[in-house]
Amino acid sequence: MDVAELENDADFVYDIGPNETVTEGVVTAAAAVTNTKTNEMPPLFETVNADALDELFANSWGGRMRDTGRVTFTYCECEVVVLSDGRILIEANP
Repeated sequence: MDVAELENDADFVYDIGPNETVTEGVVTAAAAVTNTKTNEMPPLFETVNADALDELFANSWGGRMRDTGRVTFTYCECEVVVLSDGRILIEANP
């Protein structure tokens, strides 16, 4: 599935802030979709390796932003897609 299709299917699109980690963005976006406070969310590390997720989308060794890639996983009964362009797409599972 291409990014446009993923975005059309998403219930929520979240742009990761410049001072925010990918994992912080995932928790914030999932909290918004599930109408749950972030401090009441289960730890993300129980679902995915949070350090690896942050590193995967970190700037390259040369300092350039990574321009390709995506990761999909389920968190808080939501389908989460993290894109290398700094967006998180969330689809709430019924």
